[in-house]
Amino acid sequence: MKKKHRDSQKRIYFEDAVYFVTCKTKDGYPYFKESIFCDLFVENLRICKKLKGFYLYGWVLLYNHFHLLVRPNDEFNVSEVMFSIKKQFSHDVNRVIGYNQKYPDMYPPKARKRLRAFGGVGANLCENITNHQICVNKLHTQFLNKYPSELFPKFQWQLSYHDHYIRNDNDFDYHMDYMIWNPDKHKMPNNWKYILTNPDYDDLVDEIGL
Repeated sequence: MKKKHRDSQKRIYFEDAVYFVTCKTKDGYPYFKESIFCDLFVENLRICKKLKGFYLYGWVLLYNHFHLLVRPNDEFNVSEVMFSIKKQFSHDVNRVIGYNQKYPDMYPPKARKRLRAFGGVGANLCENITNHQICVNKLHTQFLNKYPSELFPKFQWQLSYHDHYIRNDNDFDYHMDYMIWNPDKHKMPNNWKYILTNPDYDDLVDEIGL
């Protein structure tokens, strides 16, 4: 019998539900004081959104945690969405730091051929993955130029995550405001850019609605 780790929570899934999700780094390590890791988080949020097809109404990234207002689609529940975000980022940030091997220079030709055989969807998926891998490799190069000798600890998230089912419009508005004011609460730098209100990331945020 497969056992849950001691921090596992019993998840209750609701159809067409919006969740406020919080996830922290292991031991609260402030990895996201480094802008390269922040940029990578945004890139990973973007690629996971495309792959899992969830709606994202709000987000904010702080030094050691993030919050999302997310609505999964019918295919992937909130646990599967979070698994994708956490796993993809962990693998990629450790590629950037140097613990994992970097991506090959190009997405494997055989895999590209198989994906394109499916037509538009497969071709788009191939392009998204290829662009993502190129982005990760560029961030790895930036990291090596910035830190030629310093070694960050290997990245890990805390086990599990916290979620809250949004019950009504007032609940939604409260958690949206919470995210917007969260950088002030944590005394982040002025004009903290890794937040839903930054117009540079308008492509990440979907039209608000329950």
